[in-house]
Amino acid sequence: MKSKTKHYSIRRYLTFHIVGWALAMTIIPAVWVYYDTAKEVEELFDASLAQSARVLHGMTSQDTIEKHRDSLTEALLNKEKDPHAIQHNYEKKISFQVINENGLILRSASAPNHPESDLTQGYTYIELGEYEWRIFTLYSQEDDWHLVVGERMDIRDELIHHIALDHAIPLFLLTPFFVLMVSLVIRKGLKPLEVIASDVQEKNYTSLDKLSYKTEPEEVTGLISAVNTLFDHLSEQYERERRFASDAAHELRTPLAALMIHTENILEDNKDTDLDISIINIKKSIHRLSHLVVQLLSLSRADTQLIEDDFTTVDITKTVEQVVRDFTHLAEQKEQSLLYNVFNPNNEFLTIKGNQALIYNMLCNVVTNAIKYSPEHSRIIINLDCHKQIITVEDSGPGIVSELRERVKDRFYRTPDAIGEGSGLGLAIVNRIANIHQIDWHLNETNSGGLSVEFILKNHHN
Repeated sequence: MKSKTKHYSIRRYLTFHIVGWALAMTIIPAVWVYYDTAKEVEELFDASLAQSARVLHGMTSQDTIEKHRDSLTEALLNKEKDPHAIQHNYEKKISFQVINENGLILRSASAPNHPESDLTQGYTYIELGEYEWRIFTLYSQEDDWHLVVGERMDIRDELIHHIALDHAIPLFLLTPFFVLMVSLVIRKGLKPLEVIASDVQEKNYTSLDKLSYKTEPEEVTGLISAVNTLFDHLSEQYERERRFASDAAHELRTPLAALMIHTENILEDNKDTDLDISIINIKKSIHRLSHLVVQLLSLSRADTQLIEDDFTTVDITKTVEQVVRDFTHLAEQKEQSLLYNVFNPNNEFLTIKGNQALIYNMLCNVVTNAIKYSPEHSRIIINLDCHKQIITVEDSGPGIVSELRERVKDRFYRTPDAIGEGSGLGLAIVNRIANIHQIDWHLNETNSGGLSVEFILKNHHN
């Protein structure tokens, strides 16, 4: 059972983790600031309550209150109604009371008209109406009463929220910029890997030049060295394979030609003997092997003639016309019609930068297959559209099913229903030559069910 390889993006991995840590480092300080602020505000306000109680204790006495109770009460309770009095929104949230054993002596306008504390000295919490209050109670031994100073808790909560938000909001606002900067830094840091991947992707087995850069990060030096070592091994292997195919094909041509001559001589000398059929089969086998050798040589040439600097300007119109002239006789031997149509309304000269022999060989392979697989009394049509830069070769053969049209471009592959003798190299050679010249080509179906081979020339010069 094959194990599936899991792929992941280093950029996404780093970004995800760094952003996660950034958010954690933002949220944690924000929570810390909030609770630390709450603690500090609590202590500050508690200190303020105690201080207010002591100031009130120092400024009031029993004699003073008894002498001026009415005026003090009126001033405290009617302050809210005075339009000229300077007031603060928080005044309604702060209160004080003076309480003795007989009950409430004096209170602020925001305090209830009944004692708001059980007179426990120090700090306590009470619920008064819909609000919670923080109370500080101070006992005066001189006057034998209790001073109660209270403050609504929503003042503290509001202040805590303001302080915490003032500290947290800049952190949250800066987080997107931090994430953006991190993403840009990661992208820039991983750029060398993208460049290496792009350069390796552009390589093919015929041009495995070593990777070389003016500057390279230390972290990818080992990777580049390993890739270059692999390129060296692949180049050596490819060159060894190419030399073997080329040398073997060259060495086989001479003995095969000699075998063919000897076989024909034997046939001439033994026309009336039983050896005739066996020798004919030997001749067919030699012919098939000779064809394979020729195809291997063609493939070897296609693999070696790759340098674009050696390309010349190839006249496509003349090349196609030469193919038509060379194969008309072969088609007539099978009582077939080889038709040639050219569409050139503007009298354009359709040329391509490349190797004329390879282009000719590419078209020859296609036309040979068309003649081979088309029945007698059929037509093979070659169309040249100089305006669209398209060459099509249509035959009347059985065609190729759509599922196998890409597969037949592989070396030594023949369709299961292929007829006649063949090596399976013809379309592989066509594919190789087309790739060298950056020619798009497709296998389609004709209206009659045959095969249509279409070449689209991109590397053209008019």
